[in-house]
Amino acid sequence: MELSLNKEDIRDSVISAYISKIYELKSNMDETGILVYRGEAQNFKNSACQPNIFRKFNLDVEKNVEINILNTMLSNKYAIDSSYFETAIEAQHGGFPSRLLDVTYNALIALFFAATPHYTEKEDSYDEESSVVYLFDIPKMYSPASSDVRSLYDNLLKDDSPLRTENLFSNTYKLLDHSSQNDRIIAQQGALILFYGNKPFSLPKRIQSKLTICATLKKQIREELSSLFNINMGTMYPEMTNNVTNILSKIKNINAMPFSYINEIKLLIIELKIECEHRKEVFKNYQASSSIEKVKIFDGIFDPINIFKNALILALKNPKFKIERKELNSLLKDYNLYVSNLHTYLDNRFEIQAPSIHNLLIDIEKHAEATEND
Repeated sequence: MELSLNKEDIRDSVISAYISKIYELKSNMDETGILVYRGEAQNFKNSACQPNIFRKFNLDVEKNVEINILNTMLSNKYAIDSSYFETAIEAQHGGFPSRLLDVTYNALIALFFAATPHYTEKEDSYDEESSVVYLFDIPKMYSPASSDVRSLYDNLLKDDSPLRTENLFSNTYKLLDHSSQNDRIIAQQGALILFYGNKPFSLPKRIQSKLTICATLKKQIREELSSLFNINMGTMYPEMTNNVTNILSKIKNINAMPFSYINEIKLLIIELKIECEHRKEVFKNYQASSSIEKVKIFDGIFDPINIFKNALILALKNPKFKIERKELNSLLKDYNLYVSNLHTYLDNRFEIQAPSIHNLLIDIEKHAEATEND
C-alpha cells in the first residue's frame, strides 16, 4: 500500500498527520512479524532500500571487496571488535559500503531520516525533493550477538559462497536485532537487514508499505521532531549513550536456528509458503476483467514454486552443500508436502484447473540418487 503526506493533510501538527498516515498503513498490513521502518531523504525509486555496496561495486566481477574493506578498518583501528560482523556494523555507520541496511523500530526516527540527510551533508540538502518512509513487516528476527549470525556473515564474505552465487539465495535477507555495542544503533532504536547475493534486489512487496513525504514539509518536520521529541542530529548520532532497550519484549521473536546450508534452504521453503499464500489471497480478492485473465493470474500463484524448484535442484548439485541423504530426503519431503497441500486446496476451487502436480513435485529418490552419483 502507498500513501502520501502533503501540505493539505496538515491541520495543526505535521507529526500528528504523519502518525495518522502510519496508522492507516499499519491497518492494511498483516503485522504477523516484526514491524520496522526506514526513512530515505530522497525517493530513489529503482534503488530504494538497497545496501550501498551493491550501488558501488559489481560483486560478480570485483573480488574480495567486503573482506578487504573490513581488514583495512581493523588494521587502521577503525573498529574495536575483532569479528568481521561487528566491524561491518561499524563500517555501515562510518560511511563504508556494506551489505547491511539500517532500519528502526521507531516510526518518528524513520521520519527524521526521511527529512534529514546523512550528518556529513547539509541539513537542508534535499529539501527540494520528496522523501519516503517505508514500513516492513518481517516474519523473523535474528540476534546479532549469536555465533550463528557471525558464521553466516563470515560465509557471505567468501566470493564463492553459495549464499552469493546460487540463484536459490539471490533474494534472501534476514532482519537482525540492534547491537548493544553500537551507540548509534541504540540511539536510533535501530536494527539491520542483511542481504545475501551479489546483486541488488527489492524486498517482497507483500511485507512493505510506503509513505511519500512532500518536500515542502521537511523543515517543519525537523523542527517538530526536535522540539517535541528531542529527535535531532545531536541525539541521533551520539558519541556515548546510556539508553537501555527492552530486550525481554523481543526474546520470543529471536530465531536461534544455527547456520547451515540445509537450514537456509528450510527457511527459504517457509518463505516460499508465505509468498504463495499471499498470492492466493491476492487472487481471491482480484477482480479479473475476463476468464482468460483470471486463469493467467491463477497460474501465476504457482510461479514461485516453479522458480524455486528449478533453483533448488540446481543448487543441490553444488558440492559445497554436502547434505546427507537423510537430511536431503527430509527437506524434499517437506517441500513436496507443502506443494501438494497448496495444489489440493487450489485445484478446481475457483472453477479453474491447477497446473499438473507432477510438474511441481520433486522426485525424491531419483534426485537423491543423482546427487550421490555426482
